[in-house]
Amino acid sequence: MRDVVKHNLAALLLAITVSAPVFGETFDLLADGASNWQPFDESRWQFVNGELHGSSAKLDGDKTDPAASAFLVSNETYSGDYIVSLDLTFERGRYLGMYLDFGQDTQTGIWMASGHALAADAPDNEVERGYIKTVENGFWVVRATGELVIEAGRRTRLGFSRVGDTYNLWNDGKLLAVYRREGDYPAGPLQLRLTNSSVRIHKLQVRTGRRKK
Repeated sequence: MRDVVKHNLAALLLAITVSAPVFGETFDLLADGASNWQPFDESRWQFVNGELHGSSAKLDGDKTDPAASAFLVSNETYSGDYIVSLDLTFERGRYLGMYLDFGQDTQTGIWMASGHALAADAPDNEVERGYIKTVENGFWVVRATGELVIEAGRRTRLGFSRVGDTYNLWNDGKLLAVYRREGDYPAGPLQLRLTNSSVRIHKLQVRTGRRKK
């Protein structure tokens, strides 16, 4: 019974988040290819037939090794309430992170990720954990986490959102983690980060009521 109540509560919270009327406008960040993004390493990111393909230079490196990560930064900054949704398939690894309201100069903001940087020999059935972390002047703190399983080669949907002071992370309709922080971080451009992973992103959209360049 407890599991049923927990599932219903998660479904209700997700429905409230997704259907909130503040999400009035949709921006397709794949529609115009590279023009929506700041200059990037074309050996790490490519737009192919309407999809975005990304890969870190290393697929089994130490997570602090710059070659183990690949970053992509949006040209635009979204403020107010918004939701970022991605349909994707991991070909190698299972790690994709999203920076929300994050300042490069101060290294402060919100970080959400689909999982940790798994070792190359990690079993396929290893249980992943999704994370919401705060970053304060480069110091990282885990604020909320939830279990998920991502299978290589299987299409998956990830969602990252901000509603008021609340940040949400979910996967395939399942709400994984919720973190509430009073007071706003300064709005910053959306940023993607792969770590020890190769991925095909089929769909990448932002639904929001406000956009600031």
